Amino acid sequence: MKVLVTVKPVADPNTPPAAWIAAQQGKPTGEVNHVANYFDLIAVEQAIRLKDVGVDDICIVSITGDDKMAQVRSAIAMGANRAILIDPEGKALEWHQIAAALKHVVEQEQPAFVLMGKQATDDDASQVGSILAGMLGWPQATFVSEMEFNADRTRVKVGRETDEGVEVLDVKLPAVITCDLRLNEPRYATLPNLIKSKKAPLERFKFSELGIAADPQVTVEGFALPAGRSGECRMVKDADELVGVLKEMKLV
Repeated sequence: MKVLVTVKPVADPNTPPAAWIAAQQGKPTGEVNHVANYFDLIAVEQAIRLKDVGVDDICIVSITGDDKMAQVRSAIAMGANRAILIDPEGKALEWHQIAAALKHVVEQEQPAFVLMGKQATDDDASQVGSILAGMLGWPQATFVSEMEFNADRTRVKVGRETDEGVEVLDVKLPAVITCDLRLNEPRYATLPNLIKSKKAPLERFKFSELGIAADPQVTVEGFALPAGRSGECRMVKDADELVGVLKEMKLV
């Protein structure tokens, strides 16, 4: 059984926001380090754990350049078999373009299902998985924290995190599944496996070769830090006084 797992290199979550914004604006900064998106590593870990139900070909798919190959290799070193790299050629691709590029790989590889992180920790958009499922015409299960395959591995029962609790779905394969935090805890890539990952089969494409529209459907106008807080604190004796203060401030 073949599974594709997406991995996105993202800025380290500990990066100072101002440094990250400067990097998005093309300004030189030495404060932005990149790591593999943590939710994607959960997806990689889940694929590895599914070897006991017949997963024998784990292919990492990443849309990134050679400058961030270390993050892709760290995912391969966890236990994947190979990788496919799509070079964005310096373009800042938006969600529809990313999903279209992934659709190209899915149609080439014909996996049993696609595993993805529920979102990337840089933009927190949580868009690509759903757009990809729509483009493929496949079922989707998002924010998944539990997975259990049926006997012939044609369906998977998932528990997905919602505001009301865990929703249980019975999903027909092939499908796009995005992984939430409670699904597992990713293993660390060992040094010997990191060394071996450099020899793993790697197929490369350029975004311009895929026949996808170069013009994005969504553009980001810019980024800005939020306004600083005043730091004012006012104590109230009870709920009635709190409501009165909120009315004075025209907040209710």
